[in-house]
Amino acid sequence: MNWRTRVPTLLVILLVCGCGAPKAPEIIPVTGSLTINGKPLAKATVKFLPLADGLGGNFTASGVTDEEGNFTLTLPGDKGPGCYACETKVIVTEGPLPPGSRDDTAKGDLLARKYTASLKNRPIPEIYRRIGTTPISVVVSADENHFDLELESSK
Repeated sequence: MNWRTRVPTLLVILLVCGCGAPKAPEIIPVTGSLTINGKPLAKATVKFLPLADGLGGNFTASGVTDEEGNFTLTLPGDKGPGCYACETKVIVTEGPLPPGSRDDTAKGDLLARKYTASLKNRPIPEIYRRIGTTPISVVVSADENHFDLELESSK
């Protein structure tokens, strides 16, 4: 066999073996609500971190809760709304700070603390803030794409 027949044969073998990057799971629209001790948790960031092979932090879907604790997830960049259909860990952190409180100054720090203190149903328990400690794990699928999440606080 010469090189003219070896190269096409090798390409066919590689294609049949499926060599290449794994295909990302389907993107599913995801909505939900977030409560703490039965009360809405407003202005919190909800992140669904995928546990599927090959999906890292840049595949994390996130959303910010409204006054009633409702959220809609969006993927970063131009991937648009939704979340990858797979098992995910869910973390909850404080939402974005308002303009002016993001300044790295004493005034900005004071505004940030005042803003955070004004939020209802706080603090968000530390256990929910990290992937290694959060007890919340959900499987996103076309049939399961709305999640009512309940946090518990010792307060």
